[in-house]
Amino acid sequence: MHQLPLLSIKKSLELYQNMYAKNPSFGMDIFDENFQAEDFLILENNGEGSSSPNYRCDYYILILSLIGQSIRHINQHDYNIQAQSLQLLVPVVIHSFEDISDVQNSYIILFDKSYLSSELNALLEFHKLHPNYIDLVGCGFAGVQYIFEQINREYQEKKDGYKEITKTLVTQLLLLLKREKLDSLEIKTENRSEQIISQFQSLIEEHYQTKKTVQEYADILELTPKHLSETIKELTNKTALHYIHIRILKELQYLLVYTKLSIKQITTMLNFENSSDLGRFFKRFEGISSSKYRLTYQKT
Repeated sequence: MHQLPLLSIKKSLELYQNMYAKNPSFGMDIFDENFQAEDFLILENNGEGSSSPNYRCDYYILILSLIGQSIRHINQHDYNIQAQSLQLLVPVVIHSFEDISDVQNSYIILFDKSYLSSELNALLEFHKLHPNYIDLVGCGFAGVQYIFEQINREYQEKKDGYKEITKTLVTQLLLLLKREKLDSLEIKTENRSEQIISQFQSLIEEHYQTKKTVQEYADILELTPKHLSETIKELTNKTALHYIHIRILKELQYLLVYTKLSIKQITTMLNFENSSDLGRFFKRFEGISSSKYRLTYQKT
């Protein structure tokens, strides 16, 4: 298995500068001549970028949505992000976003895996297993926004101990986010159909490289393909095969854009019968060949 490339904080900022504006009123100015991409950044998503391609990173992204709505894609999951919400994106997952409101604004914290103490690994693992966002209401949102602004002040003023204080504040945000997620899990009791969907989507993430049919996933779940398909269709209005194919497509797009693996190597990696089979699959979704897609979007 090839080691897939992960974008560092520095590389991400180089590739997607359009997401940030010069001279921001909040956070760091990535265009300042003295700016350095370190293991922790606090930024304002206030640029002209209204969407991003699928990419993987080796750091965490904590996003407080202030204004506007967007769709955030994480692996095969789609989240309709509302204003006044909080979400943590973890390393390695494939993610992208599309703004669906003309006016958007978010506070964003980027931090490396080594930024927080290893004692917090269990907390970060919890968020890896629960990637959903949380709607913050009223004073809940105001409190979280205040912590972001407090972190910003610490880095603007750089008084004694500001880095240690900031780590404590980031930890506080992650604990508050966990608490809200646990509360929502207690409120929401999944029925059998919802359990099937959760299990199915988790299995896709585990097996998308080797399993491409509804039958294979139905066998693992000890269901008939018909029952699995009808359950997914009824609750999501999308087919079970759609979710399988979308996850494979995202991986394929990522490999084409961020690696120099040959089409033949990618074919083997994703267990297609041959390069022609891969090409037909890709063109059915994208409307262009995999080679042309690579030439258009290659980032390496």
